[in-house]
Formats: sequence, C-alpha cells, structure tokens
Amino acid sequence: MRNQGKPKACYIRMMQRLLITLFFAAACSALAAPADADGVRKLATEPRRSSNIGGAQSLARLDFYYGEIRAWLLQDGNWHIEGGVQHRGAFCGTYQLGIQFGIGNPGCANVEWISTPIYVTQRRQCNSALIIHVGGDQSQIAADAFDQISCAQRLIYCTGNCK
Repeated sequence: MRNQGKPKACYIRMMQRLLITLFFAAACSALAAPADADGVRKLATEPRRSSNIGGAQSLARLDFYYGEIRAWLLQDGNWHIEGGVQHRGAFCGTYQLGIQFGIGNPGCANVEWISTPIYVTQRRQCNSALIIHVGGDQSQIAADAFDQISCAQRLIYCTGNCK
C-alpha cells in the first residue's frame, strides 16, 4: 500500500484524474460541433453545357465539377451527384451529400437558389475515411428552369464529430 499514511497525496491524485477526465469530456464535446453555423460545407460552380452527346434524340445536359465530386443535370430534371467525401479524425460523423440549383450572374455571384437543398446520400464515416457517395433524383423545378440555371452548389452536411 503505497499511499497508506499519505491520504492527502491520494486525494490530490484522485482530484487530478477527475479534472483530466472532465477536461477530456469537454474537449470531445467541443470537437463534435460543426465548423460553421449550419454544419454544411458548400461549394458553388458554374455548369459546362453539353448537348446532343448521344445524337439528335438526347437531352441537353449541364455538368458541374467540384474537385473529386461531380454532378450533372439533364434537361428533363434528372440529376446525379457522386464523389469522395473526406472525414477527418478518429471519432465518427454522419455525412450527407446533396445539391442545390440556382440562377445568378457569372461566377455564381448573386445566386437565387430555385429550390431547397436536396440530399441523396447518408453515410457514417470514422477514422479519417474517404467514402464515395453516389445518388441522384428528379427535380421538376430544375427541369422548368433548365435554360436559366447558371450555378449549382454541392452540399456536404455532417452531424456528429465533424471537422
């Protein structure tokens, strides 16, 4: 029995361990907060137009490039998005990948978003994982405004331990 006769030293060590545990718990909960107010990483880009790729009967298409994430929108409102979403850190977060179409000035300035964000994937990621997210949907609003769409914003929403 090392601490017999030294109850004050034992009490101090116990308090130090308690304080360290409380500090660690507070630090972990602070890390779980998103980097920005709404927890969404956003990146907007202009489209590259392509039409008649498959012949006279094919639909016009807008392509959007966000580094490793790519998306396209067809004239009928069908769209697709895919690419790698990077998680940083050991603790886990749940990520969703989505898109939002808009009309604005060149360079995606002064954009009016024509719909709310549409999220099509949801994946739990841990240990600095890079996971490929793939999804798509159909948007009648985007189909109706296809010729005016000048910008799309890719959205990565995270809950949990997000960095």
